[in-house]
Amino acid sequence: MKKFISVFIVICMLFTTIFSSSIAVFGANNDIDFETAEPINSNIVYEESVESGGYVLSSFTAPEDGYYLFEVLGDKHKVGEFFIKQYKYDEPVATLYDSEKNELQYVEFDAYDPSIVNNAPYAKMVQKMKKGEVYYFKTNLLNPEKSGTYFIRVMKAPDLVFTFLSEDEFIGYYELYRYTGSLKELTLNNYYTIDKADSLYNPMDDVVFNSIGLGAFEGNEFLEDITLPYDFSFISSEAFLNCKSLKTVNLSRNIEIIGYRAFAGCESLKSITIQSYDVTLEPQCLGYDENGDKYSDFKIICNEDSTAEEYAKANGIDYTIIGREPIPPDNTDSSDNTGSTSGSDITDSSNSNVDKKPVQNATISNQNTSASIYSVSPSKINKVVKPKVKEAKIKKVTKTSKKRQLKVKWKKISGVSGYEIKCGLNRKMKKGKKVVYVKANRNSKIIKGLKSKKTYYIKLRAYKTYKSENGEIRKSYGEWSKIIKKKTG
Repeated sequence: MKKFISVFIVICMLFTTIFSSSIAVFGANNDIDFETAEPINSNIVYEESVESGGYVLSSFTAPEDGYYLFEVLGDKHKVGEFFIKQYKYDEPVATLYDSEKNELQYVEFDAYDPSIVNNAPYAKMVQKMKKGEVYYFKTNLLNPEKSGTYFIRVMKAPDLVFTFLSEDEFIGYYELYRYTGSLKELTLNNYYTIDKADSLYNPMDDVVFNSIGLGAFEGNEFLEDITLPYDFSFISSEAFLNCKSLKTVNLSRNIEIIGYRAFAGCESLKSITIQSYDVTLEPQCLGYDENGDKYSDFKIICNEDSTAEEYAKANGIDYTIIGREPIPPDNTDSSDNTGSTSGSDITDSSNSNVDKKPVQNATISNQNTSASIYSVSPSKINKVVKPKVKEAKIKKVTKTSKKRQLKVKWKKISGVSGYEIKCGLNRKMKKGKKVVYVKANRNSKIIKGLKSKKTYYIKLRAYKTYKSENGEIRKSYGEWSKIIKKKTG
């Protein structure tokens, strides 16, 4: 009897081993067959169909040196019959690989609202390539159980690549996704018009440019001077990271948020003037190098009792006070030297016969600078209070049943509009960086397209949208969670 039981156990173990091997052979396999890649040409729009669980793989050869825009647009299709007029879009995912089959970028479609007619899920990537270099462009649907159709194109990237962020069916604004130009001096405008020559996605005309996106100027070696529009309000995390030639930043007086490490590594930027009394300055946004060490020769020029002064004090950064009690502008003649200004520039009125220069280029001292040159303090007008958002907390990060994926689970925060997840192959998240946005009703997210058997650093923060004084939609971010490390399968 004992012998029979022993034989039975051995047979069961053998069967289990064979069954497990079958799963490994016939189960989900994330390996990509690069030999099947179909070559595509620049500026041609391709309509692609993808079956459930499948993907479309293309190869692109750069015709010349430069930046290229890889984009994919979800197709719209009707849902329901008769009097039901609901439409849904296929939700595309894009992944870019270099000639050695190493993953370079991964992006899910931009956030969109299906109820808005002029909006669609749209994914894009910008990549610098050399002439004759071959890259692989993989597209699939976010939901692996769905089949669908989408459009893809690769084109020479324009200097300014935008993302459209919708507020409703008729209103939205542009965020600068990537700057690829080589200008030393750049002045941005409030309005831009995007057509099919610039992007597959053409939402609407006369859209306000209001935000600089994550890493939009990162590593630009040319830019020395940038001027932002008068109504511009938001600079995202690492927007100007390692712009080592950047010397002058002419901020909008309506700036509301300067994101985490937005100007880190800008070694030529010795000072910055912040006119706003109530700007949110996230950690290490000003006065720090790429390694998180503080510059000893950086100065903030700001108003007394402003959040910029608080930031300078909290970080031990040198600062100069240029205004104490802002005076509302009046209708007196311009010759009375009140110093009132228009547009996004503040001028030095000491010599009206010379070209006007932004105050960032002027030498400022407490004793001889009039406070009357500043706009009305936000506290003097119908101020909108930016909502505070709690710090997010990651519960755990785990592997999934599929390789090259990690599942992030966090504690939900009530009242927020959504979450932002950021991960990378090092603590600073400069290598293998991915950014994913998640809706407010979720408390977990599977991050796909990661490298196999690599350790990833992951952090999370929540955000809440609100309307500014002029009715535009803004995001208020909470603090980043603690970084969690996890190795993929």
